[in-house]
Amino acid sequence: MRRGWVVWCSAIAMLFALAGCGLGGQRHAVVIPSDAVPSGLLAPAEPSPPQSTVQVPTSTMYLVNNTNLVAVHRPRTQTATLHGLLDSLLKGPTDAESSAGLSTAINTSPTLLGVSVDSSDVATINLSGSFGDIRGTEQVLATAQIVMTAVSFPGVTAVQISLDGVPTAVPLSDGTLATEPLRASDYASLLAGASPKA
Repeated sequence: MRRGWVVWCSAIAMLFALAGCGLGGQRHAVVIPSDAVPSGLLAPAEPSPPQSTVQVPTSTMYLVNNTNLVAVHRPRTQTATLHGLLDSLLKGPTDAESSAGLSTAINTSPTLLGVSVDSSDVATINLSGSFGDIRGTEQVLATAQIVMTAVSFPGVTAVQISLDGVPTAVPLSDGTLATEPLRASDYASLLAGASPKA
């Protein structure tokens, strides 16, 4: 009998202890004073960075403004490979770029037939023969657009242009023809803001 009384008393004591721990249900909201809330919970959340500070990887290609080359940037999602970058160049300026006064001298809609880069970092760019139909100043600018765009791509230092699979002579910035691989320095004087040659 005494043992049963002790068990019953222990059970009653446990119920009171649990009730004191706050395990009982509440039927309404309870307002907690701000000085009773841990300071970490009251601190404002860190603001998200402004959208403009998020950097989107881009590739560089060159368009034309009057008789100068102008660098523009296209999303890397469209230009992740050299072939993709050159194909984007051949499609010409976007509507926004045209509205900004940019155009292209590659005006005969040539097709990019192939691109390869050798161990010396020279890119061979094979275009359809219509590229050779460009004449005069436009021919110099069109060649410069191809070369400057290609050498802006990582791992390319020079360019050899072929038409329908045959290496071809193309004009330098001064109009003279060259058959050797072309470099950025061959067309640097055409860049917008470049100092005129003495």
